[in-house]
Amino acid sequence: MAVVDQRRERCDGCGRAVALENLSTVTMPDGERLACCPTCAPHAREAARKLESIDRPRGTCDGCRSSVPRNDLEDVVLTDGTVITCCSDCLEEVPGHGEAGTSESDGLDDGTGASVNEAMETTELATRRTLCSQCHEYVDEELYHVTTIDGRTEELCSDCKALAEEKGVVSGVKMRKSEAREILRVGDDVTNQELREAFLTQIKHAHPDKKSGSESAFKLVKEAYDRLK
Repeated sequence: MAVVDQRRERCDGCGRAVALENLSTVTMPDGERLACCPTCAPHAREAARKLESIDRPRGTCDGCRSSVPRNDLEDVVLTDGTVITCCSDCLEEVPGHGEAGTSESDGLDDGTGASVNEAMETTELATRRTLCSQCHEYVDEELYHVTTIDGRTEELCSDCKALAEEKGVVSGVKMRKSEAREILRVGDDVTNQELREAFLTQIKHAHPDKKSGSESAFKLVKEAYDRLK
């Protein structure tokens, strides 16, 4: 960084002389520290983020929902057959993981032959799959797949989605599967053939050439089908 005078320095991005109090320090993945003006700082941070993702591919832990290097994630199969991906911290909470010789009667305190601790831990891990990435609260509803204006994807509950839309930071929201099933009038256990038949029925009613249809309804039915198929 080149010093212009005692109160100003040059931005490492654009080279302009900027007051010291207006400069921000951005650390790159290789440890290099850049002094950036308010205009260049966001671009430098984005470049650092992309370089880091290239150097160390990252993934999302199904437990704490944090972004961690893929090498630090491990796939685990729960007792019900569900496969989850966990970081090292959440891995310790998976029932029976790394415990050789653990029997189903371990941890009993109710005399029923089932492990109370195991049941509680399994329930907690299953619940975490509906953990809002914004408020970090466990919710019973299906989360919204939201894309923000800066290109990030978030899994948000209804309240956080509404707040994000109010702030104007949402660029797109993927239709929830529950909404798609409601539009096509199908159940959770619908087969591929039943789904296609439901789509053909609803798309005929929604076609703009029909009195019962409109262009918006037609697009909605098609989006619902694309979401479920």
